[in-house]
Amino acid sequence: MRYLLLGLTVLLATSDRTAERDALLAADRALSERTASLGVQGGFGPAFTDDAAYLYPGAPLLRGSERIRAFLQNSDSMLKQTWAPAFGDVSADGRLGYTYGWTYASGGGRGKYLACWKRMDDAWRLAAFASTRPIPDSSPAQATPAKAALSAQVRGHADSHELIAADSTFAARSVTSGAKEAFLAFAAEEAVAFGGGLHMTEGREAIGAGFDGFPAGAVLEWWPVTAQIAPSGDLGCTVGEARITSLNRYSKYVTIWRRQADNTWKFVADGGNLRPAP
Repeated sequence: MRYLLLGLTVLLATSDRTAERDALLAADRALSERTASLGVQGGFGPAFTDDAAYLYPGAPLLRGSERIRAFLQNSDSMLKQTWAPAFGDVSADGRLGYTYGWTYASGGGRGKYLACWKRMDDAWRLAAFASTRPIPDSSPAQATPAKAALSAQVRGHADSHELIAADSTFAARSVTSGAKEAFLAFAAEEAVAFGGGLHMTEGREAIGAGFDGFPAGAVLEWWPVTAQIAPSGDLGCTVGEARITSLNRYSKYVTIWRRQADNTWKFVADGGNLRPAP
């Protein structure tokens, strides 16, 4: 009998996760539609939480809904852009989630985006959103779906400082051992990253291989500035800034983290864009 009960529990958990994922993906698509019809002021801007982060390509890291809305008032770049999620997942309690996919510019071209979501009052709101500038794209209107797999949900203590510590350790590894070794050490097997070009970089080994042409002597440094974690303690995100001083390259990032079976954290999605030099 205990085995039948265990099987029923697993079935219900899977069903709940599917429903929550479907709801998150639907919310993502609906936000794109609202933004297309209402613009950034009526559609996109109101979707952010009060403490959200917005990573607009080429702009400084924007934190807080008031600052984000002020920035959007002076920019019409989102007015003619829509997006479509390729993948999404949620925390064990259904309170935090993430999506990623492609953006489409009305004048042609495609970019990528990564969003961290927080469910508040039974509605999904944006906790962080990063996208890339669109580049010419001759492929079909809808990009090939990503191949990402669902990660195991391992509950734990909901302490956002754990995520800050994990991201900081990840960054320290990049400085001491190089970016490739750091990303290989902290990426989950099913992780995805923006990478270059039109497509997502899928899988731990592919993400590491993306650093094979990294300039000799260049050091990728970064530091987290804020974090969000699900009450169930299994999923979270960090937002921060990065630099390669020798190349005069400055950027910002969103990283989605999942707790592993051994209670450590590894990232399942990572993306960002450039910011102005200090």
